[in-house]
Amino acid sequence: MKNEFSPAELSRRDTARMAGYRELLDFYHGNQWAGGKQRGEKRLTFNYARVFVEKTTSYLMSGMTFAVEPRNDNGAAGARQAEAALHRVYEENHLEQLDLETETDCAILGDARTK
Repeated sequence: MKNEFSPAELSRRDTARMAGYRELLDFYHGNQWAGGKQRGEKRLTFNYARVFVEKTTSYLMSGMTFAVEPRNDNGAAGARQAEAALHRVYEENHLEQLDLETETDCAILGDARTK
C-alpha cells in the first residue's frame, strides 16, 4: 500500500520532533524555568548554552574561503576566476550572515550531525 501525502496532515506530522525543537529553542533563549512566574518572583538565568553556541559558531565560521582546483595544468587562471566569482556572489548576497544563522540553528536544534 502506498502512503499518500496530504498537506492537511502537516500540522500532525512530527509533533514530537517539533516539541523537541521548541524545548531546545526555549532553552537557548533563556526560558528554562518550569511553570509560570509567580507574582513578584525574580528569576535569574545564566544562559551559558547561548554563549557557548554563539562563540563556537562564530569561531567555526570565521575565515571561510573557497578553493577551486584547476581541471588541468593550464586551468590555474580559470580556477582563480571561479574563486573570485564565488567570493563576489558570497559577498553581494550577504551569505556570511545566512551561513552564521544556519550554523547557529543547527547547533541549537542538533540537526548538524552526520550519519
